[in-house]
Amino acid sequence: MKYHIAIPLFFLMVQLGWAQQKTIKPDLKKKVETVSSELSTSPTNPMDPVAVNATLVWSKDKTQVAIILKANIADGWHIYAYVPETQPYIASKLELELPIGINTIGEWEKPYSEPYGDDIYVYHDTPIFVQYCSVGNFTKGSEINCGLFYQTCDLRKCFPPQTKSKTLKL
Repeated sequence: MKYHIAIPLFFLMVQLGWAQQKTIKPDLKKKVETVSSELSTSPTNPMDPVAVNATLVWSKDKTQVAIILKANIADGWHIYAYVPETQPYIASKLELELPIGINTIGEWEKPYSEPYGDDIYVYHDTPIFVQYCSVGNFTKGSEINCGLFYQTCDLRKCFPPQTKSKTLKL
């Protein structure tokens, strides 16, 4: 009889522990809001209308970290959030390489994308993307690689797709 109670109790404990890892700490959320608004990017220019920067933000107890990726898109330009298969444009993709001991909590948080017509959605201005992660045992000095693969266009032209990446040290 003891085993009949112990096994479900074990699975409940595992599930509760898992649920805690998926809950983002309130102090971290607050820090992310502040840091993301203050994060600067390089200036853009007519031949390179998108600039990207990234940073890490830690929870007070260092059990969670947020990766903030911010793009600065020049006036009149956009990148694609969603493109149907019937359209020739290329949707943006977020890239992330994590070291052992760092695990994602859910998916990237993405900003609102604006309808552009023909079921296409775009980002413009300064979209901010956030990925929350749980922190286990990791090697100090290890790196997180993150980036944005995108195609940028204005009303007259599109540039070939490219990736802009950042390496962040833990």
